[in-house]
Amino acid sequence: MASTPAGRAGDPRPAPPAVPARGTEGSPLGGGFLARPDEVLAGLRERCPVARVTTPAGRPVWLVTREADVRAAFLDPRLSLRSTPPAPGRPHRAMDLTLVNYDPPDHTRIRRLAAPAFAPGRIAAYRPRAAELADELLAALGTPAAVDLITGFAEPFAFAVLREVFGFGDEVAPRLHRAVGDLIRHTDAERALDELDAIVRARIADCREHPGEDVTSSVLRAWEASGQVTEAELVDLLAMLVLAGFDSTVQMLGMAVLALLGHPAELARLRAAPELLPGAVDELQRWDTPGPFGTRRVALADVEIGGTVIPAGSGVLLSVAAANRDPRSHPDPDRLDLTRPDAARHLTFGAGPHYCPGAPLARLELTVALAALLRHWPDVRLAVPVRELAWGGGFQHRRLEALPLLLGTGRAGPAAA
Repeated sequence: MASTPAGRAGDPRPAPPAVPARGTEGSPLGGGFLARPDEVLAGLRERCPVARVTTPAGRPVWLVTREADVRAAFLDPRLSLRSTPPAPGRPHRAMDLTLVNYDPPDHTRIRRLAAPAFAPGRIAAYRPRAAELADELLAALGTPAAVDLITGFAEPFAFAVLREVFGFGDEVAPRLHRAVGDLIRHTDAERALDELDAIVRARIADCREHPGEDVTSSVLRAWEASGQVTEAELVDLLAMLVLAGFDSTVQMLGMAVLALLGHPAELARLRAAPELLPGAVDELQRWDTPGPFGTRRVALADVEIGGTVIPAGSGVLLSVAAANRDPRSHPDPDRLDLTRPDAARHLTFGAGPHYCPGAPLARLELTVALAALLRHWPDVRLAVPVRELAWGGGFQHRRLEALPLLLGTGRAGPAAA
């Protein structure tokens, strides 16, 4: 859906009236939001860029949608991520508090353990192995008439890379896969958290005895040299990195393929010039994202954003998806352009102190996976109309339940239907 902000040069319409303070927009995040968040967010961005909304659970929250406001808010220390520690009464367990539950300086103190391991140069060393894994998985899959991209390739690929990067062996793989899957789908979460805690602690113990060059070993060495981070915080950090590095990659790959199939001219352009892939990955991440919002923040004081005062104590959601489609920052934002020069300015990974530490790995996985798919599946198309795709998860993390594809030759499928 193309949108032109009122009042822009060449637009005869008058500018919209100023947004009233404490304006309420009801509950726009339910219904069809999961399938087409861009349509909902575009309306809010142009009509009420700082809006008080109600989540599907009935909780009030302030929603910020314009790119300049979102970018500035990511850097504002008055918008806090700090959470209350779990009540005493049981031993600490992985994921009790993670990086997204801390503000600086505690956030900085813990995050610096992972920074060297996820440096772009360090992550680039995994590219050859990731490419091998993608080719192996696709070769083993063969060329069936139809396949679900999510379960047939995206999940196995992301999990195989996760194991490689963190050094998890074959013996623990089934338990880890089940624990991560249950946490993503909110199935038997208590058992899954206990299992993830045990797996991470066992991996740390193994790295103490047999250190390697994987991310777990690197983070452990930084922890032992630091002396400023507790073992519980180390466990939380590693568990969060493992969990965050899986489903977000799976879903981003599915959404990237869906976007390309919906834009056959751009897909043909990429097939003809695969060297465009690094920039194309940035544009695909700008175009759509599993996480339309940054982690919920709380205003520590009255904060003025975009001319609206958000009262102290209020919850705040920063919409990266709306910012990524803001025409003030991305000209013609509703057009997928794989050579867009400013695509890398997207906010999908956040900004400031909480910029996603796993961004280099996510980019590598998407680039490698798309390159492999282009080679192995030269004539792929959607097996069902877009409107029939099932979306799950929630408004803060959308999930394509399946992406059924046809791999044989023939006329174009119903990608745009």
